[in-house]
Amino acid sequence: MAEIPLFPVPLVLFPGGRLPLQILETRYLDMLTACLRNNTGFGVVMIREGKQMLAHRDEQLPSVAFTGTLATIVDFDEGPNGMLDILIQGQCKFVVRDQYEQADRLMLAQVEYLPDEAFVKVPEDKLHLASLLQSLIEHEAVQGLELAVDFESATDVGGRLTELLPLPNQFKQRMLEMKNPIARLADLETLIERMQDTG
Repeated sequence: MAEIPLFPVPLVLFPGGRLPLQILETRYLDMLTACLRNNTGFGVVMIREGKQMLAHRDEQLPSVAFTGTLATIVDFDEGPNGMLDILIQGQCKFVVRDQYEQADRLMLAQVEYLPDEAFVKVPEDKLHLASLLQSLIEHEAVQGLELAVDFESATDVGGRLTELLPLPNQFKQRMLEMKNPIARLADLETLIERMQDTG
């Protein structure tokens, strides 16, 4: 078990994924300064209910998912309006075993890290999903993330597709919580087909 700070967001990050964030709140600026100084990470967790930013100090903290991803800072820069622009990368999944907060309302958790998924090749009948991912990665907005993707890995293809496609967050969270990369690809395929039929 390890104690890590939590960063609640209205989205889902997978191991190997990258995410640009803008940080304004003091509690998170302090958290990131400590992470950079100590070369440590923080937990990215999806918000189930509530808001990311607190309107006032006594506002209730958001309710978050119990499975998240440890993230480390890849790059950072001072943005406009004093905001900190950072690029983070997912490292490994974890499960929250206990959750509490600091005096500054920063969420902390005791977490158990989950093992990496074993390498499984993308099955032949799912290779079209790897092709779809390839076309998404060529998009200008995604190129800036400089994603490293193994298109033969079912885990890589499933994770990156889930992050990049405009899918509901609850579905993305379910994909994160799955342990079988082939089952994840099958569920993605079903949802993509349904979206194409209704679109």
